Amino acid sequence: MKNFALIGASGYIAPRHLKAIKDTNNNLLAALDTFDSFGIIG
Repeated sequence: MKNFALIGASGYIAPRHLKAIKDTNNNLLAALDTFDSFGIIG
């Protein structure tokens, strides 16, 4: 199991990265985006 941090968590590619991290049973420890227009971070 690997740990990941994601910089730039909104936009077109980020949801695919988030899904890939989850599907491979890895951990997302941190996510950062100053402009989260899609509400992905929360």
